[in-house]
Amino acid sequence: MPLKNLSYFLLFCAAFLISGCIEEETKTYSWKLQSHAVSTSLDYQELVVMTDNIRTMSGGRLDITPYPAGAVVSGPRIYEAVGDRTIEMGNGWPNWWSGQHPAWAVMNAGPFDFMNLDASMMFFIAGEGTALANELSEQKGIIWRPAWWPGMEFGLLSKKPIRGLLDLNEKRVRIGPGLPSEVLAAASGAYTIPLVPSEIRPALENDNLDAVEWTTTAGAWNLGLQDISRYAIVPAIWQPSVLADFLINKKAYAELPIDLQAILETAIKSYTLTTTMKAKKEDINALKLFKDNGTVFSQWSEEDLSRLREASDQILETYKAKDVFSRRLIEKKQAFKAEYNTYYEMFGPYEKQ
Repeated sequence: MPLKNLSYFLLFCAAFLISGCIEEETKTYSWKLQSHAVSTSLDYQELVVMTDNIRTMSGGRLDITPYPAGAVVSGPRIYEAVGDRTIEMGNGWPNWWSGQHPAWAVMNAGPFDFMNLDASMMFFIAGEGTALANELSEQKGIIWRPAWWPGMEFGLLSKKPIRGLLDLNEKRVRIGPGLPSEVLAAASGAYTIPLVPSEIRPALENDNLDAVEWTTTAGAWNLGLQDISRYAIVPAIWQPSVLADFLINKKAYAELPIDLQAILETAIKSYTLTTTMKAKKEDINALKLFKDNGTVFSQWSEEDLSRLREASDQILETYKAKDVFSRRLIEKKQAFKAEYNTYYEMFGPYEKQ
């Protein structure tokens, strides 16, 4: 081939490669993100901020639209919707996915699990937690990431006083599925019902529920439960360090160029820290709002705590017997908790003021 023709050929090849790279860089990826949260909640509002930031950082190349609770799918169906790519991302709670595998029921913080949210954060962010969760989720083509930590949940709100486990016998209680629900039912004799947010208030108003558990003080206040519930028993012993999670369709993630993957991962971590801290500050403010609103508070007795612990220990043994993975997950969490407790025996708070 003459030198001149060779030069033209090389220039053509270079132009072709450059145009391909430019096309890849300017391609837009449009995703749906279905949240468990109602549009007025802080964690949903922070999802809007997160997706706006992703759009900005990617120059519009990764365009994720968040949807509030129930807009596309709701509750436990979020998991399957991410798996079959009805949506590219979901945001919910690990125990909601217990219908997919029993170990999801113990992935979240059950009774007497991690009692402080920082222990749970360490286990999932710096420890083995996220890798273990992905062993489960990748079986259905899903990537798992921790979303944020509400920490200790609120407790039970009710129209009539509930002052202990005995008052819950044969009562209808809204609570999420999985280990927390099973332990509360076993310890109290209550009937547990896993309603999604849009169903909770109408059911309580119509006396189809006797008591409601819904996330933290801020979450309960934002759902308007204070308008119809004068009484609260706290705290939510069954979920002391609860965490929310993100589900990402694995094929959709793999289609993203590496820089967009990095932007997504960074935005998720920013959401985790910001939402966890802001939400806990809101919880402190919401507790004051409940008190100012005239909510009458009571707390679990030592006898109640003993019954809850006994029920928790028994049910955990049944989960260990269900399958090898559940046993391994429970034992990993218990081992980390022991290390955490040993450290804080020496380096924990030394005074209260």
